[in-house]
Amino acid sequence: LKRRFLAIDLRPHFNLAHTLTQDPGSTTTMGKSAVLLVVLACAVVTVHAQDDEDSGPEFASVTCGSAVKLQHHVTGYRVHSHDIKWGSGSQQQSVTSMNGQDDPNSLWVIKGAHGTHCPQGTPVKNGMAIRFTHLKTKKNLHTHAFPSPLTKQQEVSAYGNAGEGDSMDDWVLETEGQPNWQRGARVRMRHKGTGAYLHSHTYRFDQSNCGGDCPLMGQ
Repeated sequence: LKRRFLAIDLRPHFNLAHTLTQDPGSTTTMGKSAVLLVVLACAVVTVHAQDDEDSGPEFASVTCGSAVKLQHHVTGYRVHSHDIKWGSGSQQQSVTSMNGQDDPNSLWVIKGAHGTHCPQGTPVKNGMAIRFTHLKTKKNLHTHAFPSPLTKQQEVSAYGNAGEGDSMDDWVLETEGQPNWQRGARVRMRHKGTGAYLHSHTYRFDQSNCGGDCPLMGQ
């Protein structure tokens, strides 16, 4: 299966935007020309929990402590991160999307909002503020005022240390009328601090926008 990466960003409710970055401690840097962000008119994601074999009614709700994959409804790509540092913007850990189903770098653990504790097994409710901690690197899905390199929309990154970041790691869950987040249901993630929505699009990294030394080239 060919692994294709797409750029991700954030948007206001009516205008798309979203971003990529990486932690300053990373040893890998991507040049300023490495990010390509484009826009699709949909910010809906479908969640697939890690434990696919648990299909009983007691596992119907997505809960704190769950390891999930966030899949963009239109493209089918999953929110993904890796230890690659962007050479522009915040220079934090990059966040992209990819179509590989089994890549562990697409797994995120749901936690309570910054400064709070959400006990494992607690259902995630509509309107609840939560964090997504990247399972492998322990950094949180994050955004801020930095513009994305190409579209100049809002950058998305992975930030923090051992799961501890700041209030800009908080995302508000929006369901389609359900009181709780249900596995496989379409939802939206609104950033609490900026009001922008987690978003993806159809452009991918290639020679023209990533350059010859791009660490994502050919993936």
